[in-house]
Amino acid sequence: MGMWASLDAMWEMPAEKRIFGAVLLFSWTVYLWESFLAQRQRRIYKTTTHVPPELGQIMDSETFEKSRLYQLDKSTFSFWSGLYSEIEGTLILLFGGIPYLWRLSGRFCGYAGFGPEYEIIQSLVFLLLATLFSALTGLPWSLYNTFVIEEKHGFNQQTLGFFMKDAVKKFIVTQCILLPVSSLLLYIIKIGGDYFFIYAWLFTLVVSLVLVTIYADYIAPLFDKFTPLPEGKLKQEIEVMAKSIDFPLTKVYVVEGKATWG
Repeated sequence: MGMWASLDAMWEMPAEKRIFGAVLLFSWTVYLWESFLAQRQRRIYKTTTHVPPELGQIMDSETFEKSRLYQLDKSTFSFWSGLYSEIEGTLILLFGGIPYLWRLSGRFCGYAGFGPEYEIIQSLVFLLLATLFSALTGLPWSLYNTFVIEEKHGFNQQTLGFFMKDAVKKFIVTQCILLPVSSLLLYIIKIGGDYFFIYAWLFTLVVSLVLVTIYADYIAPLFDKFTPLPEGKLKQEIEVMAKSIDFPLTKVYVVEGKATWG
């Protein structure tokens, strides 16, 4: 009886509160389900201490053990960072973080002489502040992942100075892409009329295709050094493997000691 009374009370709530509760419930449901799946995988990492027969011919015991311990540490890190992210998102919603950030964006626009009618400008300031907040709150987790977990398993090749420089560069490049694209998208939505969603979808499709096309040649080299893989056995084996699965391989590069292809 009490459960039905609670459900009736919930349905009597204003629509915006019901939607708010549904969003929170959905978010936590997805998180708990993903955590359950991750915990199942973690159990496999813990219990599988010998090389599976399927990998016996391509992986020795030492390499397998290193990989297993690395994945265990990564799964632990993923659990705590995911929990933090979910709690942070919930608190932002509960305490009105998004409306507050929107009002703060409006104040900044007001200081610059832009009134409420400049909603696109305010939206760009909002995006800038939101991404800045996300970058700052995610920085400790990135530092721990790079200089504790990756360092422990011998994968980190960065200094703290290089890491911070790279983080700043990533933030700037992100803004250089995000803000112009968002401003155009918002303008399309503003003038699109009843069929704005079709125009917005076409615009995002074109932008996605352009970014995929230019990423390897113009964006990725801003963060990593690409050098062609020299002729030799490794390159030949990569080409043979690509040909065996009909992959249209054109170039093979080495990025910080790792081979990549495109």
